[in-house]
Amino acid sequence: MTRADFRDITEAIYAAISGPPGPRNYDRIRKYYTADARLIRTGIGADGKPFAKSMTVDEHEKDVSALLADMAFEEVEIAHEAEIFGNVARVRSVYRSVYGSGPKARHGRGINYMNLVFDGRDWKVASVVWDNEREGLAIPPRVLRPQPDSRP
Repeated sequence: MTRADFRDITEAIYAAISGPPGPRNYDRIRKYYTADARLIRTGIGADGKPFAKSMTVDEHEKDVSALLADMAFEEVEIAHEAEIFGNVARVRSVYRSVYGSGPKARHGRGINYMNLVFDGRDWKVASVVWDNEREGLAIPPRVLRPQPDSRP
């Protein structure tokens, strides 16, 4: 497995969620996930407390569909690091995002931490945990530099 192969996965996932207002095509990315994959959004709630919302791929699709029904959204990988050990891999994928369009568009960045497993034929995403930059939380500059893949 090469860095480019993992980038194929991250780029496909970002492309599937990006687009004009309306539904997203999750069918084109389901093949990249294990049957029981978890997607976990973290952040700070309106009450000021940290939260972690754990979803299946189907639950995430419903969650995102509601959010993006009337809003354009784009997410693109800007830095990537992968580490492989046997049949497991960890990918740190830093992204930039744009919510909406025009002068009122909101720009942001965040990090997806993806855990993948090798099933003997393909690498599959078993979990994704992410958070976005916000006041008091910035992506460290060292994470934004290109990193080589790491193999034992």
